[in-house]
Amino acid sequence: MNYTNPTLISALSAEYVLGTLRGKARDRFERLKFSNPNILSEVAYWEAQLNQMSLHVKPMQPHAKVWDEISKRIGFTVTTYTEQPQVSAEKPAIKHIDVQQNSGWKWLSGFATAASLVLAILLSINYTSEVEQPVQSVAVISNPDEVPLWSFDITPEYIGVKTTSEVPQMANNDYQLWIVPASGEAPISIGLMQQNGSYKLDKPAVFDQIEIAAIAVSKEPLGGSPNGSPTEVLYATKLAIL
Repeated sequence: MNYTNPTLISALSAEYVLGTLRGKARDRFERLKFSNPNILSEVAYWEAQLNQMSLHVKPMQPHAKVWDEISKRIGFTVTTYTEQPQVSAEKPAIKHIDVQQNSGWKWLSGFATAASLVLAILLSINYTSEVEQPVQSVAVISNPDEVPLWSFDITPEYIGVKTTSEVPQMANNDYQLWIVPASGEAPISIGLMQQNGSYKLDKPAVFDQIEIAAIAVSKEPLGGSPNGSPTEVLYATKLAIL
Protein backbone atom coordinates (compact mmCIF):
# COMPACT_ATOMS: atom_id res chain seq x y z
CA MET A 1 0.00 0.00 0.00
CA ASN A 2 1.34 3.45 -0.93
CA TYR A 3 1.50 5.39 2.36
CA THR A 4 2.94 8.43 0.59
CA ASN A 5 -0.34 9.08 -1.25
CA PRO A 6 -2.02 12.10 0.45
CA THR A 7 -5.55 10.96 -0.39
CA LEU A 8 -4.94 7.48 1.00
CA ILE A 9 -3.38 8.93 4.15
CA SER A 10 -6.41 11.19 4.64
CA ALA A 11 -8.87 8.32 4.21
CA LEU A 12 -6.97 6.04 6.59
CA SER A 13 -6.61 8.82 9.16
CA ALA A 14 -10.34 9.55 9.07
CA GLU A 15 -11.14 5.88 9.53
CA TYR A 16 -8.57 5.61 12.34
CA VAL A 17 -9.98 8.57 14.28
CA LEU A 18 -13.57 7.39 13.79
CA GLY A 19 -12.62 3.95 15.11
CA THR A 20 -13.71 2.07 12.00
CA LEU A 21 -10.15 1.02 11.15
CA ARG A 22 -9.77 -2.29 12.97
CA GLY A 23 -7.66 -5.40 13.30
CA LYS A 24 -4.29 -5.73 11.61
CA ALA A 25 -4.93 -2.64 9.47
CA ARG A 26 -5.29 -0.49 12.60
CA ASP A 27 -2.21 -2.04 14.23
CA ARG A 28 -0.16 -1.35 11.09
CA PHE A 29 -1.42 2.23 10.88
CA GLU A 30 -0.68 2.73 14.59
CA ARG A 31 2.95 1.75 14.03
CA LEU A 32 3.28 4.05 11.02
CA LYS A 33 1.61 7.02 12.69
CA PHE A 34 4.53 8.11 14.85
CA SER A 35 7.18 7.47 12.22
CA ASN A 36 5.46 9.39 9.41
CA PRO A 37 4.92 13.15 9.99
CA ASN A 38 2.36 13.33 7.19
CA ILE A 39 0.20 10.65 8.81
CA LEU A 40 0.52 12.25 12.23
CA SER A 41 -0.53 15.63 10.83
CA GLU A 42 -3.55 14.15 9.07
CA VAL A 43 -4.65 12.30 12.22
CA ALA A 44 -4.36 15.58 14.13
CA TYR A 45 -6.52 17.28 11.49
CA TRP A 46 -9.30 14.70 11.84
CA GLU A 47 -9.11 14.82 15.62
CA ALA A 48 -9.50 18.59 15.45
CA GLN A 49 -12.51 18.19 13.17
CA LEU A 50 -14.22 15.86 15.62
CA ASN A 51 -13.28 17.99 18.62
CA GLN A 52 -14.82 21.03 16.94
CA MET A 53 -18.06 19.12 16.38
CA SER A 54 -18.14 18.01 20.01
CA LEU A 55 -18.47 21.65 21.11
CA HIS A 56 -22.04 21.59 19.82
CA VAL A 57 -23.01 18.45 21.72
CA LYS A 58 -24.90 18.92 24.98
CA PRO A 59 -22.69 17.72 27.85
CA MET A 60 -23.92 14.83 29.98
CA GLN A 61 -22.97 14.06 33.58
CA PRO A 62 -21.42 10.59 33.72
CA HIS A 63 -22.41 8.12 36.42
CA ALA A 64 -20.28 8.17 39.54
CA LYS A 65 -19.07 4.63 38.87
CA VAL A 66 -17.39 5.86 35.67
CA TRP A 67 -14.92 7.96 37.68
CA ASP A 68 -14.47 5.09 40.16
CA GLU A 69 -13.53 2.76 37.32
CA ILE A 70 -11.13 5.31 35.81
CA SER A 71 -9.53 5.85 39.23
CA LYS A 72 -8.95 2.11 39.62
CA ARG A 73 -7.42 1.73 36.16
CA ILE A 74 -4.91 4.57 36.52
CA GLY A 75 -4.12 3.78 40.15
CA PHE A 76 -5.54 6.68 42.12
CA THR A 77 -5.77 6.04 45.87
CA VAL A 78 -7.69 8.09 48.41
CA THR A 79 -6.34 9.01 51.83
CA THR A 80 -8.64 10.64 54.39
CA TYR A 81 -7.04 12.75 57.09
CA THR A 82 -8.34 11.99 60.59
CA GLU A 83 -9.72 14.88 62.58
CA GLN A 84 -7.24 16.34 65.09
CA PRO A 85 -8.47 17.41 68.55
CA GLN A 86 -7.64 21.08 67.99
CA VAL A 87 -9.46 21.28 64.62
CA SER A 88 -13.22 21.74 64.57
CA ALA A 89 -13.84 21.16 60.86
CA GLU A 90 -13.14 18.03 58.83
CA LYS A 91 -10.29 18.19 56.36
CA PRO A 92 -11.12 17.11 52.84
CA ALA A 93 -10.05 13.81 51.36
CA ILE A 94 -7.00 14.12 49.16
CA LYS A 95 -6.25 11.97 46.12
CA HIS A 96 -2.54 11.20 45.73
CA ILE A 97 -0.45 9.11 43.39
CA ASP A 98 2.60 7.01 44.16
CA VAL A 99 4.70 8.10 41.20
CA GLN A 100 7.41 5.48 41.69
CA GLN A 101 5.12 2.45 41.97
CA ASN A 102 2.08 3.47 39.98
CA SER A 103 2.10 2.29 36.36
CA GLY A 104 -1.05 4.36 35.76
CA TRP A 105 0.97 7.53 36.30
CA LYS A 106 3.38 6.45 33.57
CA TRP A 107 0.40 5.93 31.25
CA LEU A 108 -0.99 9.34 32.16
CA SER A 109 2.37 10.97 31.55
CA GLY A 110 2.63 9.31 28.15
CA PHE A 111 -0.85 10.49 27.25
CA ALA A 112 0.03 14.07 28.19
CA THR A 113 3.14 13.90 26.02
CA ALA A 114 1.12 12.63 23.07
CA ALA A 115 -1.48 15.35 23.59
CA SER A 116 1.25 18.00 23.62
CA LEU A 117 2.66 16.60 20.39
CA VAL A 118 -0.74 16.74 18.70
CA LEU A 119 -1.19 20.33 19.87
CA ALA A 120 2.21 21.29 18.50
CA ILE A 121 1.33 19.82 15.12
CA LEU A 122 -1.99 21.66 15.05
CA LEU A 123 -0.25 24.94 15.79
CA SER A 124 2.39 24.31 13.12
CA ILE A 125 -0.06 23.60 10.29
CA ASN A 126 -0.53 26.57 7.99
CA TYR A 127 -4.25 26.76 7.21
CA THR A 128 -4.26 29.05 4.18
CA SER A 129 -7.13 27.48 2.28
CA GLU A 130 -10.54 29.08 2.00
CA VAL A 131 -13.03 28.56 4.80
CA GLU A 132 -14.83 25.28 4.25
CA GLN A 133 -18.37 24.34 5.16
CA PRO A 134 -18.71 22.61 8.55
CA VAL A 135 -18.73 18.85 8.25
CA GLN A 136 -21.95 17.25 9.53
CA SER A 137 -21.11 13.60 8.92
CA VAL A 138 -18.37 11.51 7.38
CA ALA A 139 -17.94 8.07 5.86
CA VAL A 140 -15.20 5.88 4.47
CA ILE A 141 -15.81 3.12 1.94
CA SER A 142 -13.25 0.33 1.91
CA ASN A 143 -12.86 -2.87 -0.07
CA PRO A 144 -13.18 -6.33 1.57
CA ASP A 145 -9.49 -6.14 2.57
CA GLU A 146 -10.23 -2.94 4.55
CA VAL A 147 -8.28 -0.79 2.09
CA PRO A 148 -9.95 2.66 1.87
CA LEU A 149 -11.30 3.59 -1.55
CA TRP A 150 -13.30 6.79 -0.92
CA SER A 151 -13.85 9.16 1.98
CA PHE A 152 -16.85 11.47 2.19
CA ASP A 153 -17.36 14.76 4.05
CA ILE A 154 -21.04 15.75 4.17
CA THR A 155 -21.59 19.48 4.71
CA PRO A 156 -24.79 21.56 4.67
CA GLU A 157 -24.31 22.36 0.98
CA TYR A 158 -22.30 19.62 -0.70
CA ILE A 159 -20.66 16.20 -0.39
CA GLY A 160 -16.86 16.28 -0.54
CA VAL A 161 -15.34 13.13 -2.05
CA LYS A 162 -11.71 12.01 -1.89
CA THR A 163 -10.69 9.11 -4.13
CA THR A 164 -7.68 7.00 -3.20
CA SER A 165 -5.30 5.40 -5.65
CA GLU A 166 -6.73 2.00 -4.66
CA VAL A 167 -10.01 2.58 -6.56
CA PRO A 168 -10.16 0.16 -9.54
CA GLN A 169 -10.23 2.12 -12.78
CA MET A 170 -13.02 1.23 -15.22
CA ALA A 171 -12.85 2.31 -18.87
CA ASN A 172 -16.28 1.06 -19.87
CA ASN A 173 -18.29 1.76 -16.71
CA ASP A 174 -19.00 4.50 -14.21
CA TYR A 175 -19.28 4.55 -10.44
CA GLN A 176 -22.48 6.04 -9.04
CA LEU A 177 -23.20 7.18 -5.47
CA TRP A 178 -26.51 6.44 -3.71
CA ILE A 179 -28.15 6.97 -0.36
CA VAL A 180 -30.18 4.11 1.10
CA PRO A 181 -33.25 5.27 3.09
CA ALA A 182 -33.78 3.56 6.44
CA SER A 183 -37.48 3.28 5.56
CA GLY A 184 -36.70 0.55 3.06
CA GLU A 185 -37.63 2.68 0.06
CA ALA A 186 -35.58 2.57 -3.15
CA PRO A 187 -32.04 4.01 -3.11
CA ILE A 188 -31.73 7.63 -4.21
CA SER A 189 -29.01 8.66 -6.64
CA ILE A 190 -26.54 11.35 -5.62
CA GLY A 191 -24.62 11.36 -8.89
CA LEU A 192 -21.78 9.91 -10.92
CA MET A 193 -18.37 9.64 -9.29
CA GLN A 194 -14.97 10.47 -10.69
CA GLN A 195 -12.44 7.65 -10.69
CA ASN A 196 -9.63 9.75 -9.25
CA GLY A 197 -8.97 13.01 -7.42
CA SER A 198 -10.99 15.07 -4.95
CA TYR A 199 -14.24 16.78 -5.90
CA LYS A 200 -17.67 17.87 -4.69
CA LEU A 201 -21.12 16.50 -5.44
CA ASP A 202 -24.33 18.48 -5.07
CA LYS A 203 -26.20 17.53 -1.93
CA PRO A 204 -29.92 16.97 -2.63
CA ALA A 205 -32.44 18.45 -0.18
CA VAL A 206 -33.80 14.98 0.59
CA PHE A 207 -30.45 14.11 2.19
CA ASP A 208 -31.42 16.07 5.33
CA GLN A 209 -35.07 15.13 5.24
CA ILE A 210 -34.87 11.36 5.67
CA GLU A 211 -33.10 8.87 7.88
CA ILE A 212 -30.25 7.32 5.93
CA ALA A 213 -29.29 3.70 6.57
CA ALA A 214 -26.18 3.75 4.37
CA ILE A 215 -24.46 5.24 1.35
CA ALA A 216 -23.56 2.92 -1.50
CA VAL A 217 -21.46 2.84 -4.65
CA SER A 218 -22.68 0.95 -7.69
CA LYS A 219 -21.16 -0.09 -11.00
CA GLU A 220 -23.12 1.39 -13.90
CA PRO A 221 -22.94 1.64 -17.69
CA LEU A 222 -21.24 4.79 -18.94
CA GLY A 223 -23.45 7.73 -18.17
CA GLY A 224 -25.08 6.20 -15.10
CA SER A 225 -27.98 3.96 -14.18
CA PRO A 226 -30.33 3.45 -17.14
CA ASN A 227 -33.44 2.96 -14.99
CA GLY A 228 -32.93 5.04 -11.85
CA SER A 229 -31.92 2.05 -9.71
CA PRO A 230 -28.45 0.64 -8.89
CA THR A 231 -27.36 -1.90 -11.49
CA GLU A 232 -24.69 -3.62 -9.38
CA VAL A 233 -23.99 -2.45 -5.83
CA LEU A 234 -20.28 -2.85 -5.08
CA TYR A 235 -19.79 -1.18 -1.70
CA ALA A 236 -21.88 0.28 1.13
CA THR A 237 -21.18 1.85 4.50
CA LYS A 238 -22.91 3.80 7.25
CA LEU A 239 -22.53 7.51 7.88
CA ALA A 240 -20.85 8.68 11.07
CA ILE A 241 -22.81 11.67 12.38
CA LEU A 242 -20.66 14.36 14.03
